[in-house]
Parts: sequence; C-alpha cells; structure tokens
Amino acid sequence: MKKLIALCLALIIMVGGAISASAATISELEARQAELEAKQKEYQAKLNDSNAAVSEQQEKVNALVGQVESVTEEIQVCYQKISIYDKSIAEKQAQIDAANVKIEEKMEVLRQRVKTIYISGDVSALEIVLGAKDFSDFLDKLQLVQYVSNHDEELIKGIKDQLNAIADEKKALEADKAELEEEHTTLKEKQDELNTLLEENKETLAGLQSSAADAQMQLNLSEEELSGLSAEIQEYYRQQREALAAQQAAAAAAAAAAASSDDDGDDGDYSGGDTISYSASPQVQTDGSWTWPLPGNYMITSQYGEGRSYEAHNAIDIGASTGDPIYAANSGTVVSSYSGCTHSSAGVGGCSCGGGYGNFIWILHDNGYETIYGHMISTAVGTGDHVNNGQLIGYVGSTGWSTGPHLHFELRINGVKSNPQNLY
Repeated sequence: MKKLIALCLALIIMVGGAISASAATISELEARQAELEAKQKEYQAKLNDSNAAVSEQQEKVNALVGQVESVTEEIQVCYQKISIYDKSIAEKQAQIDAANVKIEEKMEVLRQRVKTIYISGDVSALEIVLGAKDFSDFLDKLQLVQYVSNHDEELIKGIKDQLNAIADEKKALEADKAELEEEHTTLKEKQDELNTLLEENKETLAGLQSSAADAQMQLNLSEEELSGLSAEIQEYYRQQREALAAQQAAAAAAAAAAASSDDDGDDGDYSGGDTISYSASPQVQTDGSWTWPLPGNYMITSQYGEGRSYEAHNAIDIGASTGDPIYAANSGTVVSSYSGCTHSSAGVGGCSCGGGYGNFIWILHDNGYETIYGHMISTAVGTGDHVNNGQLIGYVGSTGWSTGPHLHFELRINGVKSNPQNLY
C-alpha cells in the first residue's frame, strides 16, 4: 500500500512539476502577447493617422490637378483666340494689299494720261481749253478737264481713306493679339508653377502612402506573431488540461487502490497517522461563484466589445478611485505579476509599461479560465503565488495605457478573450 501511494504521489509531483516548469514559459508568452496587443494599438493608431494624412494630401493633389487642367484649358482658349486674330489680321492685310493694287492701277492710268498729254504736246489743262475751236468746244473741254481731275482726286482719296481705315483695324487687331500673347505667357508661367507644385505634392503623397504601407506591414507582422503566440498559448492550456486530467486520474486511482487495500486489511508498513494532501491545481469554488473584483464599485465605464479607433475593447473598465482595493475574482495561481510602472497618467496620456496594462496581475484559474487586472497603482501578490477567491491582490491606479483611475478587468477562456460580466 505504501509503495502504491508513494508511486501515485511521485506521479502527481512529476506532472505538477512539468506544469510548474512550463508556467514560467507561458507567463513570458502571455506577457509578450500583452506587449504585442499594446503595440497593435500603437500601429493601428499610426495607420489611422497615416491614412488620414494620405486622404488629406490626396485632396490637395486632386485640387492641384483640377487647377492644372483649368489653366491648360485657358491656354487652349488663348491659342484659339490668337489663331482667330492671326486670321483676321491676314484678311486685313489682304484688303490693304488689294487697296494698294487699286491705287497703283489708278496711278498707272494717271501716268498714262499724263504721258499721252505730254506726247500730244498738251502740257496743261489751260492749253487744252484754249485749244478749243469755238465756245461750245471750249465749254466741253473745260468740263472734261474738271471731271477727269475731280474724279481722279475723289477716287484716290476714297481708296486712301479705305486704306487708312483697314490699317487702323489691323493695328487694333495686332494690339489685341499682343495682349493675348502676354496673357498666354502668364498662363504658361502659371501652368509651370502648378505643375512643379503638383509634382512636389505627389512626392509628399507618395511618402505618406509609403508610411501608411509600413504601418500596415508592421500591423500585419504583429498580427501574425500574435496569432502564433495565441496558438502556442492555447496549445499550452490544452496540454495543461491533459496533464491535470492525468494527475486527477492518478490521484483517483491511488485513492481507489488505498480504499481497496483497506478493505482487504493490508496496511503494510503504513500506520495511517499522516494525512497526505494534494491539489491538482487552484480550484474554482465548488459553488461556482465569482467575486466582484471591486466591491462597492459597479460603474462600467467601458463595455466589453466597445468600438475604439484602433480595436474593439475586449474587457470591461470599472470606475474607481486611486487606491481602492482589488480582490481576486476566484482562486488560482498568479502566472504573471508586473509592478515596475511608475507612470501614473491620471487622465493625461498613457505608456506602454506592462504591454500597456501598466502594473497588473494575471491569474490562472481552473478549467482554462484566466483573469487579468490592469492599471494598478501597486500590486499585493507576485508571480507563482496562490490566491484565494476574494483575496486582496492590488490597488486601483492609472498606470500604462490609461486615461484615468479604473480597473481593466479581462477574462480569457482557453486563451480566448470573453466578456467578464457573463460570470456574474
């Protein structure tokens, strides 16, 4: 009988030792998990800021593109106007050239007439009149000379007036064209400035997009690592449950064997005077009750699953005053305790101490249940300590990623975050 009990006890100690040996590792993994979750918040916040900056810069780029397109259209309109003026100026020049041709033709007629008069020996209108045969011929010649003289004079004057008018119109068109060409030059300069500004803003946009991509990559990498850690942690709990089951089965077998031996009356060398006590793991109270961690404080300042800019809030926040006592929600073993954060934010910011939890206590209960108590001003128990249901474990504070004194109360079942209010 003694040997059987000793064998069972050795088995229990061996299994318990294996669990205890891996507890340090799981504590480190869960601490790393908490750190990664805090970093994910930072990466998500950076990603949100980067995306907002990208959106704002994209609007600037779009506005500049619109301005460039508008100025380009103005330049095209200027080109069209200048083309019209060139056409009008060419038409006026053609009219001037035609008028000059007409004047030249009239001048040629006059030159021929003078030449004829010279050849005929009539060198003046007076001689033409005085050469009349009679009075009637005199009147006819006089009227002819006056008619020819007046007609030529009026014709030439009319052509000159028309030529001057066309020249004035051409001059006005050339002045308008010069103004358009000046406007075109100004628009081209504006277009060049806008294109330069657009390229600079595109470079800025590219830099912001690169920053956003980096933030997204960091977030993805942390998610991958966090996913791997979660799988490893869940595997640990699976193995732990199997080990606990084996331990309990061994204990039950030992008890049955002892009872059977007692029934047979075979006590061996064992006197039965000593009582052997053992515990497979910290047990939840047999009635299944859970203790509210902050008796007297029941205001939930942040609900489980509450949406935030970086993630959903996978815990509850209980409002309290700095220094209020915090109690263990149930019996268990402290697998991680952190008390190195001295940055009490008191509502003005936060830090990444303790993976964002600040000073915290992490308790492993039976059946894969875990509770985490964050943002404490100080802790009252340490890693490896066994705590009872309702035992004092620390005091309310605002350390870590916190904006005021409260208790961050988190529940995990087999490594999966769950709503703590479902316990009550």
